Amino acid sequence: MFKKGFVKRFTIVGFTAALLSGVFFVSRLVNLTIIPIFTDEAIYLRWAQIALSDPRWRFISLIDGKQPLFIWLLLPVLKFISDPLIAGRLVSVGLGFMAMVGFAVFGWVVTKRLRGAVIGAALYLCLPFFLVYDRLAIYEALLVAISVWSLLLTYLFGKFQRLDLALLLGTTIGAGLLTKSSASFSWYLLPLTLLLIKWPKTGKLPVFMKWLGLTFAVIVQAQIYENITRLSEFRHVIAQKNLTFIYSFSDFLQDPFRVAQGNLNGLIGWLVSYCTIPFFLVLIIAAIFLLRRKWQEGLFFLGFFLVPFVALAFFGKVIYPRFLSFMLPAILVPVIIFVSYLWETKIQKPLLLILATVVLVPILVFDLQLLTDPVSAPLPYADRQQLINDWPAGYGIKEVITLFTVESKTKHIFVGTEGTFGLFPMALELYLGTNPNVTFKAYWPVSEVPAELRELAKTYPTYLLFKERQDIPGEWPLLLISEYRRGDGPTYLRLFRVLPRS
Repeated sequence: MFKKGFVKRFTIVGFTAALLSGVFFVSRLVNLTIIPIFTDEAIYLRWAQIALSDPRWRFISLIDGKQPLFIWLLLPVLKFISDPLIAGRLVSVGLGFMAMVGFAVFGWVVTKRLRGAVIGAALYLCLPFFLVYDRLAIYEALLVAISVWSLLLTYLFGKFQRLDLALLLGTTIGAGLLTKSSASFSWYLLPLTLLLIKWPKTGKLPVFMKWLGLTFAVIVQAQIYENITRLSEFRHVIAQKNLTFIYSFSDFLQDPFRVAQGNLNGLIGWLVSYCTIPFFLVLIIAAIFLLRRKWQEGLFFLGFFLVPFVALAFFGKVIYPRFLSFMLPAILVPVIIFVSYLWETKIQKPLLLILATVVLVPILVFDLQLLTDPVSAPLPYADRQQLINDWPAGYGIKEVITLFTVESKTKHIFVGTEGTFGLFPMALELYLGTNPNVTFKAYWPVSEVPAELRELAKTYPTYLLFKERQDIPGEWPLLLISEYRRGDGPTYLRLFRVLPRS
């Protein structure tokens, strides 16, 4: 028979896990498509569609220098869910749940208390950064999930120096390398595990040699998985694509500080925006607390955050808020330890409740806005432009697809798009690519109405979609059918009917 204490504890754990899981899925699934498809989602989902229909294109993402793992995860879901956007975002929701479980496990490992697991899961659940990216069909949810588990395994590897942990860590890092190049920091920073080893007073060399051998096993295991990309002739494009976003070392040496200040301002600003000011202060206090209490662990976690953060500041050529995603787990673990410590101390519970309210209310208001009215949410400018207010945002795409679907039931139509890669034509191809009555032709740039479209307009209903250009000359042979404002910004998606050549 089970002891009553065990049954009670099991019931509490089960109830807590069920509650957190339920809140997670509600927060991630409600109004899942309230933010319309944006350009990166259109690209990745279209690649997955192509790879699903033709196995020869399973490495299609490499043609643009993107690793393939996220695209592969999309394939089975696209097969069973008809709406590609919902399918892709559900994959990210599932990956987000894996990340939340990882935070919960991490919380238990570093505190040895159930409340540590609850704090870890609640942190992930509430932070607006994770809420945004768990609901988008892009790489970030996968990268965060891998980063959490990779950091956890790295921490355990440093503590216990076991071969099974080394092989699991190598596998996890390998998955990261098949996701994004930034996952390379997971093995670049393995020397930080030396801070966690319990060094004997004498005989340090055998301990170090054991660490060296196990670290070698981690790297070999990771490279085995990463080398899967050698099956594609486009593997080399990854390195070329990386140079679109970061400076090479030789470029860096020519002027080491050319972008550092601007990038630091941007990165810190994005971090504060997504965390809110009260929680950002908690991040700083928690880091100082851990450094003073257990400086080795404090340096370990800060190293996994600060090294890539500073590297991105100095080497970043083109940066976005989502580039912070793989760094954040490391800076959140000290918060778990700090909050758990506060709960254990004799600090008055009413005071603790007041502090929690001050920190949580701005975060929860941000979350509510994201779920119900993202246009009003205080997103950082860079993400606001991509998701809400500028040409990468897909406002109007759903309506245009509906219009074309209805019209193509009775006649063949021809659609010209401004843009040859990205939102156009890929968002349209996602939903109408197999429709035999719709033909697409992409143009860039559109400095005049293409003569081909004017000629086709004599035979077919012919349309021209503008995603970027806003100043459409009135004398062009076009008839405005509809326009759709993006968020609360000044730009519009415009659909025109092309008038035939006279």
